[in-house]
Amino acid sequence: MPLEFLTPTEQNPEHRQALLNLQTEYMAWVMDGVQALTGQTPEALLGCSLTDYVLNSLPKVCAQRPPQGQFYLLREGDAWLGMGGLRPLSSLRPNCAEIKRLYLRPACRGRGLGQQLLARLLADAQAFGYERVLLDSAPFMQAAHRIYRAAGFQDCPAYAGVEVPQALHPQWHFMALNLPQRA
Repeated sequence: MPLEFLTPTEQNPEHRQALLNLQTEYMAWVMDGVQALTGQTPEALLGCSLTDYVLNSLPKVCAQRPPQGQFYLLREGDAWLGMGGLRPLSSLRPNCAEIKRLYLRPACRGRGLGQQLLARLLADAQAFGYERVLLDSAPFMQAAHRIYRAAGFQDCPAYAGVEVPQALHPQWHFMALNLPQRA
């Protein structure tokens, strides 16, 4: 079955449910890893329940449309495989975008889907006129780090507009990629 990159819409209940499921699954995975690192509960780090955090973060992470940003759900047949997006950073960092929520369900990893999704988001960033793409990644996401480094990302300091709580910055990975300029 062909792999589909779908842009979720609020009007499509199937998209909305898949987006909520994937976002919740992703954040639960991240918070489990963070709790193992810090001993702090998700509620203590987020300041609210995981469900509330996911619902409150959806517009900030997933709502942008071209040419500002893009968000994809990956589907193969009836199976939702993963997600990922690109959003503009605030006016504090003009011409910069951020990769957000690049996530594949564990059973879907190892198939090159992460590289395909990242390549699609980087092509979008370049088409939208961004000059630099930033991202953050948890220390336990070694496979993601390898994908990002293979695409040319390099370590950088934490940046303005990052979602990661300040207390986690010393352990977190922040990465940047300068995009080739369009002719």
